[in-house]
Amino acid sequence: MPHLHPSRLLAALSLAAGLVCLPVPAFASRLDADLICGTAASTGAFAESDLPDIEAKASIVVGQDGTVYFEREADTELKIASITKVMTAIVALENADVTDTITVDHAAATVGQSSADLEEGDTMPLSVALKALLMASGNDAAMAIATSVGRKIDPSSSDPYDTFIDAMNAKAKELGMEHSLFTNPHGLDFDGWEADMHSTARDVATMFAHAMKSEDFRAIDGDADRVITVRGKDGANRSITLKDRNELRGQDGNIGGKTGGTYIALQCFVGAFKRDLGGEVYTVTLGSDGDAQRWADTRTVASWYYNHMAAYPLVTTVKTTADGSPLVARVTNEAWSDRTVDVTVEDPSATVAVFSLAGEVKMAASLNPVNGGVRRGEEVGTLSAEQGGRTLASVKLIAAEDQAGPNPLEWLLVQADRVVRFFTGEPGAAAGEELFEVPKATDLDAA
Repeated sequence: MPHLHPSRLLAALSLAAGLVCLPVPAFASRLDADLICGTAASTGAFAESDLPDIEAKASIVVGQDGTVYFEREADTELKIASITKVMTAIVALENADVTDTITVDHAAATVGQSSADLEEGDTMPLSVALKALLMASGNDAAMAIATSVGRKIDPSSSDPYDTFIDAMNAKAKELGMEHSLFTNPHGLDFDGWEADMHSTARDVATMFAHAMKSEDFRAIDGDADRVITVRGKDGANRSITLKDRNELRGQDGNIGGKTGGTYIALQCFVGAFKRDLGGEVYTVTLGSDGDAQRWADTRTVASWYYNHMAAYPLVTTVKTTADGSPLVARVTNEAWSDRTVDVTVEDPSATVAVFSLAGEVKMAASLNPVNGGVRRGEEVGTLSAEQGGRTLASVKLIAAEDQAGPNPLEWLLVQADRVVRFFTGEPGAAAGEELFEVPKATDLDAA
């Protein structure tokens, strides 16, 4: 065995001791800085189980109405790889018709990396090119779309490709994507495509939500058919079976999305989910370490959202009217000094989807004045559910009984009664009252 010089042995032992003392990176899956409905996990009254257990560098969960439910480093600028192609699709659809012809030139056919197997000289409708772009994440389709649509954006341009990239950045600015910059239509960030391109989880959600407003985008991105047909330069049609990059398609309520992944960006995904309770929601996970982790992170944040949605009853009361309807309130009939009108709700079974971690729900009744005769079923106001300053839903309140106004003699008697009440300090009309209850949202979590 070779003999180690004492000085070298001492140096080796010192280095080993130093390595032992180095801090070990902590890959926390639940972070104090994570935000739930704008409140930091460290300051909110959240249990550890209330936080999604993910390892993505950045993430966001956004409702179709723009409500942000979860954030992790949502404004940190990161590479997003092929999620870039969502903006490519947006610009293409907003500047060309789905029937317009897309031509694959040499640059598109030879771009490399993720491919839809397009060949130089191939032509196809924009709708087909977008399918190759979104499902297979074809860099070849991205380049072909950029150049072909760029010519339509500015027919006088000598560089239609750059025209298209400029349009991508102009659209990002229009959408308020303040932390996004695009330098190509596919998202490659290596092998000659290095550049200062970046986005954030929040910007990606903004971009994808805008894309989902397009029926053409929704139809193309959500289509599970993997076969496309293109026309080759020889004039013959050719079928191509695409690789579907979205491994969650049709699972857990997934109705579409776009993958992205490079050595720098790691694995990313923006997805659309829709389940029976909670409606449509968009999830973004950026920087997951590995393909399996990307899908695990995405499933986790989507299920976290839906598992905290509850069917909240808009009408909860223990009292009933004469016919057994829920007695929600009694409203003053100002034509009388001693009568109220029983109030019920038009739809006693009405519910609204409530996110249980967004704070307690408040119920507010808005009752119209009743002064005289009222018929059963006549609208007398609304009952609204509010949470975090947002109105979630409203239901009509209706009279639960017929009540006549006073005749002339009764009117005189009412006035006389009010004079007496004035001197005795009694109110001149019967007080209305609210009889509905407000259950706690935290008690209604979905199973």
